[in-house]
Amino acid sequence: MKTTLKLCSLCLMVLVASNAPAYAVAQQPDATTFDADSAAVTDSLLRAFDNIELQGITVTAQRQLIKQEIDRVSYDVQADVTSRTSTVLEMLRKVPLVTVDAQDNIRVNGSTTFKIYRNGHPDPSLSNNPKEVLKSLPANSIKRIEVITNPGAKYDAEGTDVILNIVTRDGTSFKGVSGAVDYQQTFPNDNQSISLNLTTQLDKVVTSGYGFFGHTGDEAFHDKTTTNSVNQLTGDRDLSVDENKGNINFAYSNLSASWEPDTLNLVSMSGSYMLYHLGASNITDFNRWDANDNPLFEYTTNYRSKTNYYNLDGRIDYEHRTHRKNEAITLSYMIDSWRQRTTSFTRYQDAPTDYTGIDGNTWQQFAEHTFQLDWTRPFAQYHKFETGLKYIYRLNRSHDQRDYLDTELTSDDRFDHTTQVGAAYASYAYNRGPWSARAGLRYEHSRLSGKYPDGSQEDFSSDLNDWVPNASVKYNLNDANSLTLAYKTSIHRPGIQYLNPAVTLSPTSRSYGNPDLSSSLMHTISLTWMHIDSKFTLNLSSGFRRGNNGITNVQWAEGDIIVSTFGNEWQCSQVWLSAYAQWQPFDGTDISFNGDMSYADNRSDNLGIKISRLSANFYASLTQKLPWKLRLTANGGIFGGGAGSLYGYQGYVGTYSIGLQRSFLKDDRLTIRVAATDFIGKYDYIHSYVTRGDILSTSSMRSPRHQLSVGVSYRFGSLKAQVKSTDRTIENNDLQGSGKKK
Repeated sequence: MKTTLKLCSLCLMVLVASNAPAYAVAQQPDATTFDADSAAVTDSLLRAFDNIELQGITVTAQRQLIKQEIDRVSYDVQADVTSRTSTVLEMLRKVPLVTVDAQDNIRVNGSTTFKIYRNGHPDPSLSNNPKEVLKSLPANSIKRIEVITNPGAKYDAEGTDVILNIVTRDGTSFKGVSGAVDYQQTFPNDNQSISLNLTTQLDKVVTSGYGFFGHTGDEAFHDKTTTNSVNQLTGDRDLSVDENKGNINFAYSNLSASWEPDTLNLVSMSGSYMLYHLGASNITDFNRWDANDNPLFEYTTNYRSKTNYYNLDGRIDYEHRTHRKNEAITLSYMIDSWRQRTTSFTRYQDAPTDYTGIDGNTWQQFAEHTFQLDWTRPFAQYHKFETGLKYIYRLNRSHDQRDYLDTELTSDDRFDHTTQVGAAYASYAYNRGPWSARAGLRYEHSRLSGKYPDGSQEDFSSDLNDWVPNASVKYNLNDANSLTLAYKTSIHRPGIQYLNPAVTLSPTSRSYGNPDLSSSLMHTISLTWMHIDSKFTLNLSSGFRRGNNGITNVQWAEGDIIVSTFGNEWQCSQVWLSAYAQWQPFDGTDISFNGDMSYADNRSDNLGIKISRLSANFYASLTQKLPWKLRLTANGGIFGGGAGSLYGYQGYVGTYSIGLQRSFLKDDRLTIRVAATDFIGKYDYIHSYVTRGDILSTSSMRSPRHQLSVGVSYRFGSLKAQVKSTDRTIENNDLQGSGKKK
């Protein structure tokens, strides 16, 4: 960041006046008086410099990108010049403890079990399809990205191993309008997207809106998977070749507003809407041989489906600040709802079944209402106390209809699942000198109930009581180095996709949910060292996590049929080491590295299965400022190796890209960018292996590798005001298998 200070003649006069008396004092025996000659000399000097203006003094300093607190690490997006023309997903690759692989899958601290928040509260529309939404969000609308590694007692215990919090820009009270429009085209898969964000202020009300529309061609999701498998019970050998295609029309919008009637009260509101239409097709060629390599049968499956999905959510927060500094009371309400309908058509040719195809219709709908009260009160200068209450009412409904052609076999399954959660928490924080500490305790009572409107099974209910402690302590060794030790607990509850007992059949498989699933606990302890100086930042974190009774896929063979469901059968012990480094050796040069390694022991004593694997994810990037306002970016990484389930693991896959961008017009309002990804070779190959259980297999998925993208963005207006948000708001850290995408 460069700041230029213009010193006018008045500034120079002050400097001369401050030095001239010192000269006069040195000549006088009485340092408190000046003679007339000295005064005349000073006056002459001031008149001589009166009309001189310095050209400028430039003070150059690099604004620090990384900041660490006792519970989080934050990345200052606004201080990164590449944020002007990047998306949030692209910026995530630079955030400590975050890796984004070749398929845009996000891992935080090496884990896929995390939640995405906006301004400290969950954004359901954002969480439902993060890949598409984060690709569309412009980074210049983001203030910082926080990785909350040690969520405190105020956060829900459901699924909160770590939180990725995206903080939008907040600020001042200037009136006006500002915004940006962006268009991007990707070749050869014919993807197009356009987005618009707009912010305006009228008196004390600030509103911000964002909209995005994207379309992908049929080649955007075109992959071919070859799987070889062996049935350990019968000795039969299978070869399956699947070719998948798909396209998506995707739209997302968000509207936020804040009203601050006075300095003690703030009302903030927001709403989001998301919809997408997915068209998919699949052709599968299946062959089976017996243990002596004699052909048993072969058949072809043709599958088509259409999925329509929409998500509507909103929230309102009222914050009242007292006259005591930093004391606040916050009342919040949030509603989240979504619906999804999938129509599928499956046709078999020469399949060893009585039916020749399956026509399916599946509906799912979700509604959640949340009420919350939070109170924060500092006391005795170095201490802070937080407490709060929360109630959640969550209703899931599913309706699954299947018609098996040329038979009388049909199925019509309805399932309703209700969850009610009541929670209370208390937290204490201490901060003095080099020491920071925090401890908290949360109590949650949850009631889960399942109903079968069709009467196919008996209704059920379950009451769970959980105490969730957490604690952390941080010590600043000096201005550049700190150590943080933390312990946390999280709860994982099953969602409707895991609970739904509806049965899905194919000629070689049968699958269904398990309504008897219960919640599970995960315990984590970690130690983090952070070094930050003007040129170099390094974060090293290591830890251990342990979970029992976890929810996992369970599968076995019944003759030649593979059966799968879910169970509380997973025990996990994991150690990990993560590293982040960022170096700015020269002005205009930025080099960063982000990676993690973990060793996990996954087992099920009941199933008699154990698999231990080492996984690694590494990503490096270079940003270089070039002449003529050009900026070069290059990055690459390798990901994978970990156990994808109790039964197998995934191979490694790499990715790389190089891009060039240039800005034009006043204040760099117009930017054009070009990027090439994985341009050597035609295809990517992703390998996976099943090495445990009744069915052993090896799969290789081939997908188009190279792509070229061209983007244009234009910023307009000059508004500096941004929508404000309350310090506390609703945070629902949702479910496993809820039907939502993370």
